[in-house]
Amino acid sequence: MAEVKGAAQRVGPVDLTVPASSAHLRILRLVSSSLGASVGLDVDQLDDLRIAVDELCSLLIEPAPPGALLRVTLTTEDDHLVVEGAILSETAGATIDPVSQLILDGLDIEWSSAAPTPCFQLRAPGEQHRDGS
Repeated sequence: MAEVKGAAQRVGPVDLTVPASSAHLRILRLVSSSLGASVGLDVDQLDDLRIAVDELCSLLIEPAPPGALLRVTLTTEDDHLVVEGAILSETAGATIDPVSQLILDGLDIEWSSAAPTPCFQLRAPGEQHRDGS
């Protein structure tokens, strides 16, 4: 596969709405990593992105009622890939267990979860933001 050097591509917004089920996490990870590569994330950052998307989407899916939908929006903002997820339902917010908190805190990704609504936002730095710049 040929690698294109230069400025990162502008992405999105890309909106995905899937049933709130772990069966659809693979699709969300694949799309996220594909778009992450387009903004210049390296292999380690892509792994962090896949883990974060998997963990954060799982946290939303677990308490979701039957028939709920998970909406994930991906776009670029200031050379970062921004991934936002939300359950489309009237349920209370998701909680983050201590193990998931440790996993997410160990990644090279900014993330937040806005309570009480079941949603998250994460920002993965593009190639211009590597090496502390």
